[in-house]
Amino acid sequence: MRKRKRLCGVLMIIAALVIMQLPVSEADAATSASDFQMEGNVLTKYRGTDTEVTVPNTVSVIGEGAFENNGRITRVILPNSVEQIKPYAFWGCDNLSTVSLGSGLTEVGDYAFAGAKGLKRMTIPNSVTRIGIGAFADCVNMEEITIPAVVSHIHETAFDGCAKLKINCMAGSLAYKFAQEFYERQKEMPEYEDVSNYQPDSSTAGTNTTDNNTGNSTSTNTNTNTNTNNSGRIPNRDDNVQINPDILGPSGDVLGSTYVVGNHAVVFLDNTSPEVLSGTSITPVTPEIVQPNFENNVQGTTGSTIPKYTIVDGDTVADQAYYRNRNLQAVTLPEEINEIGQFAFARSSVSQLVIPEGTREIAYGAFYHCDNLTQVNLPTTLINVEPKAFAHTAWVDQFLAGTGGESDFLVNGNTLVAYRGSGSAVEVPEGVTLIAAEVFQDHTEITDVILPESLLVIGEGAFEGCSGLKEATFGSQVTDIKDRAFAGTALEHVALPATLKRIGLQAFPETAGVGYAGVAPEKVHEISAERLSNEAYRGSAAESGQSGVKVDGLDGALAQLDGASRSYTLSIWEATDAVRTEVELAFQRNLHQTMPANIQLYGMSLTDSSGIPINKTGRQVLTVTLPVPERFAETGVQVVLLDRNGQLESVSAMRLLVDGVDCVRFDTNFLSVYGLYGDGTVLNTDYLIQTTTTLESMAAPPDAAVMGGSSHLKIYRWLVGGLLLLAGMVLVIGRPLKNRI
Repeated sequence: MRKRKRLCGVLMIIAALVIMQLPVSEADAATSASDFQMEGNVLTKYRGTDTEVTVPNTVSVIGEGAFENNGRITRVILPNSVEQIKPYAFWGCDNLSTVSLGSGLTEVGDYAFAGAKGLKRMTIPNSVTRIGIGAFADCVNMEEITIPAVVSHIHETAFDGCAKLKINCMAGSLAYKFAQEFYERQKEMPEYEDVSNYQPDSSTAGTNTTDNNTGNSTSTNTNTNTNTNNSGRIPNRDDNVQINPDILGPSGDVLGSTYVVGNHAVVFLDNTSPEVLSGTSITPVTPEIVQPNFENNVQGTTGSTIPKYTIVDGDTVADQAYYRNRNLQAVTLPEEINEIGQFAFARSSVSQLVIPEGTREIAYGAFYHCDNLTQVNLPTTLINVEPKAFAHTAWVDQFLAGTGGESDFLVNGNTLVAYRGSGSAVEVPEGVTLIAAEVFQDHTEITDVILPESLLVIGEGAFEGCSGLKEATFGSQVTDIKDRAFAGTALEHVALPATLKRIGLQAFPETAGVGYAGVAPEKVHEISAERLSNEAYRGSAAESGQSGVKVDGLDGALAQLDGASRSYTLSIWEATDAVRTEVELAFQRNLHQTMPANIQLYGMSLTDSSGIPINKTGRQVLTVTLPVPERFAETGVQVVLLDRNGQLESVSAMRLLVDGVDCVRFDTNFLSVYGLYGDGTVLNTDYLIQTTTTLESMAAPPDAAVMGGSSHLKIYRWLVGGLLLLAGMVLVIGRPLKNRI
């Protein structure tokens, strides 16, 4: 009898150890089958609360939206039985960091993992042949993916917004060809980040456009879920939204609308149509022109009744002023123009261009992909031509292809715009005062360069990636060397003239010995370093701290950066008198009215460990929550900002109570000056949603919720295992202990 008890005890101990050591995923699969809603062999919805999920091996298809917007899951294991992942299956799973794909998978559907900001690495199994539209779009923290040679179709947009991505693949495969094009498109990332309705060419949603350079086959996509929102990319998947009647003020004016999303009621203020308190509003004009009518240069703004000027204060062509305008032909800019803004004429039909003397700057992508542009006259006054300003214009492309003169240097005015040589020794022509950005980039054959006495400015990334460059001789008049001008070269010793006034970030390799004939120049940076995605440009130090955004300067303010992979600081301060003057000018210019007397103005700046201000977050949305000043406690509030050109822009905002504090919350991708002012309407606080300071995206699940998932199962298993272990020990050693006592 004693032997049987001891044998039973030993078996109980073994069982206890097995139960306590079971992997979480196996336990989950065994105990949470009811969490999987099935239709035949299709998983239509996962309704569980676990953070780590193993899909049952009875599933062959992950249905459309099966895990959509599940902010809890961190790990998913798909069995070999799964053959298809349908569109939007894991769309918006912010905290999903690990996915194991089975060997039976043949297709990754459209937008399947789009917006899964926690994903860093992925291995596509050898069975997959198709990766669909935007399949991994905006997986902003994805660093590495392995794609096998058997994949025969990768949509051009599959990895849009994956700025950090490295693609591992076999040379000569379709994935290899796709990777080369992808890396080239990465250089165009700011267009994708800056332009709300960006499309790479003239492609339309719902069609898998052939890319001849990647070898992708042409196919028409019959999937109906390819509608795009105003971001021009990932569709709005909030299908379960009920719209209730508008909330009206005492005069019948609309204060906002109530949206019921799931079980939450949210009041959205209508900030897209602010009331004009005085003066006359401007009617937006879409010019039907061959030569732009710069006398009547007002343009409408999508989603806003605040008009914007194409020419600001007579001296600046606004960002995206004529973007994709197909009515342009010959363009002569007004004589007073000082700056041409970002993407100002990009992808337009302009064919001839005259830029007047006095113009000093041409911003990023100003004439990017102007495919008809063949004739250009540049002024001698230019001091800065930013990257991609004339990239993919007929003017530059034809020169690089070997037409347009015998010289290897495309010089216009005093600016060196492009270089097509292949020699190891380069002597830049005398008379050049400005080398435009990226002119010699990646010319690895260059070993030494002689710069002319006339040269004043060396542009951003001008010689970046010229890995063979060992010697550079500078003229005696250089005043500016911009960011990354000689980054990635083999320069060891550099002698710079006494005239040098400013030097940019990473202008030379860290190993190069740089000597100054005069006083050490001022250290500056270009606007490209202020883009969130250009982390490498800032040289941000590696961080091991908690990811997220800390707010300084304004008590009660909160912020969250979508997909934050490191720590950031959002500084908020009350605007100075000089800024108030600038905002006053914007109200008069854009709305023909004086600035509201009760306006509260804040300056905002986002920084990481580099300390360099990040003014554009691109597709990574920054959510800002500000306490509402007491003087607006009983009135509706409008929110506005100043754009990069100093023009007024309205901001859609939500009024809510955060831990009982009256706040306004808005999403933005641009850090600037923000203004809050009362609109004169009466606010009914009964309709305001109440919430806490907890923000969910990219955050760990609350403890209470976790207890319903894998952590709960683990505790339960340890409890049962512990009881079995104790009982087994009693049976095995109980009698000897009793005898001893």
